[in-house]
Amino acid sequence: MATTKGTVPVRGVAHDRFSVWVGDWHAEGESYASGQVESDPRGSVETWVSDESIAWLPGHFFIARRTDGRVGSRAISGLDVFSVDPDTGAYTTRGYENHGFLRDYVTRVDGAVWTFTGETERARVEFSEDGDTQTVCWEWRKPGGVWLPLCDRVARRVRARISDPPAAEA
Repeated sequence: MATTKGTVPVRGVAHDRFSVWVGDWHAEGESYASGQVESDPRGSVETWVSDESIAWLPGHFFIARRTDGRVGSRAISGLDVFSVDPDTGAYTTRGYENHGFLRDYVTRVDGAVWTFTGETERARVEFSEDGDTQTVCWEWRKPGGVWLPLCDRVARRVRARISDPPAAEA
């Protein structure tokens, strides 16, 4: 990610798009990675349950997502920071998780669909018309391998948005 040197970043419409994420969410679904084989990629199913809290950081330039949950019997937790590159306007997301992984994603927005693309993982998140439900599909791949389903989840907003910033001028 580039950094702006010598100038003050300005909030824009790209930042306003983060508002759809803000609030508390509960997600349930299935994870397939444990014991997964290419010939039957959804043959090994574990329950996925997680809670996410997503909030604006001061200044309303970034949002932070805190995730806590379980995949099967394993605890998962993480922190993701969503940003807009001040020089290019491109979205990026950086994730940190309790298993020691640090992941960077190129993030794109097309209407109600957000996509996250990293070296070994990618996701598609589609928001419902009212913005209170996310349909989430993650995929992963081993180096040089084919993309395989990682998990499918549905997240529902359990607490409304908090402190949306004033809309930026177009």
